[in-house]
Amino acid sequence: MLEFIYAESTLFNFVSSSVMICLTGFNVIAMENVAFVVTFLVFLSASLLQIYMLCFFGDFLMKSSMEVSDAVYNSKWYYLNATSGKNLLIVLTRAQKPCKLTAFGFSDVSLKAFMSILSSAWSYFALLKTVYAPPKN
Repeated sequence: MLEFIYAESTLFNFVSSSVMICLTGFNVIAMENVAFVVTFLVFLSASLLQIYMLCFFGDFLMKSSMEVSDAVYNSKWYYLNATSGKNLLIVLTRAQKPCKLTAFGFSDVSLKAFMSILSSAWSYFALLKTVYAPPKN
């Protein structure tokens, strides 16, 4: 249900965060007014923290859902009656596939996605810095 509700907004969040982190970092480098630099640094920190928290808890959800199958396997299932054993087998089978949130099917919400966002933001930043660098004499 979370996937159905938040998939589109998560995709928009991933795409916009990459661009926003890039442009904010560029503003920090380009500005000479200290007050503006501090303001943009706070905004950059908040943007990074926001997308990190989203990815961290998405990763936590994925890892925790994978641990369900391990917990069922390590339980004393062999002492149960046949009906309960079959029910645990169903739980074990369904828990093999991790429960995860995605960005509208394009990317899983995980720490790997966070690193991908940072990587693309750095690439955009490097390109902007190269394009707007003062000419060398």
